[in-house]
Amino acid sequence: MKRTLILLAAALVLTGCLSGVFKREAITVNYYQIEYPEIEKVCSKPYDLALSFRRLTVNSAYDRSTLIYMNGDKSGGVYKYDEWLSSPDELIFSMLQRDLEDGGVFKNLTSRTSGVLPDYSLQGTLVEVYENRELLGAKAKAHAVMLFTLTRLDRGANASRVILQKRYTADSDCASGDADSYVQGVCASIREISSNLNKDILTAVTEEETRLKEQTKE
Repeated sequence: MKRTLILLAAALVLTGCLSGVFKREAITVNYYQIEYPEIEKVCSKPYDLALSFRRLTVNSAYDRSTLIYMNGDKSGGVYKYDEWLSSPDELIFSMLQRDLEDGGVFKNLTSRTSGVLPDYSLQGTLVEVYENRELLGAKAKAHAVMLFTLTRLDRGANASRVILQKRYTADSDCASGDADSYVQGVCASIREISSNLNKDILTAVTEEETRLKEQTKE
C-alpha cells in the first residue's frame, strides 16, 4: 500500500511538471528576406555580349542563416529568434542577378545550362555582413563588404583579362536598433553596392570594348 502511494505521488509530480512544460508558449522564429527597389538602369542600349555570373563565395563566418551583430569592442553575437530565410550570400546573389539584368549593360546573363558562351565573367565574394553596434550612444549600422572581379574572356587567344577588381563597402543606419531595422539596413547597403557595381561594370566594359575595337584596326 505504501509503495503504491509513493508511485502515485511520483506520477502526480511528474504530471504536474510535464503539464508546465507543455503549457509554455512555442518559440516563434522570424525569417527575413533581402529585397529592395530596383536599381536605376545604367545603360540604355545593352552591349551584344553575354555575362557569366555564378554563385557567390562567402567568408565562412557569414555562411549561416543567423543575423550577426558586432559590438564596438569587437565582441559580438547573434539574434536568437531572428534568421535569414537562407544563407545571406544566396539571398544577395539572387538580388544581384536581378540588378545585372535590370542594369542593361549585357544582352545576356548566362548560366551553366543556358548554352550561351559568355564574353565576360563576374565573380563575387561576400566578405562581411553584420550589424555594427558602435560605442554607447551611437546608432547601429548595417555593414556589408563585397569583392568583385570582372574578366574579359578571350577564348581564341586563351588570354583572359581582368578589367575590374574592386572591394565595395556600405554602411546604412539601423533606425530602431532591432532585427527589422537591421534587415532594412542590409537591404539598403546591398542596393548601394549593387548600384555602384553596375556603374563600374559599364565603365570597365565600355573601355575594354573600345580598346578591343582599336586593336583590331591596327
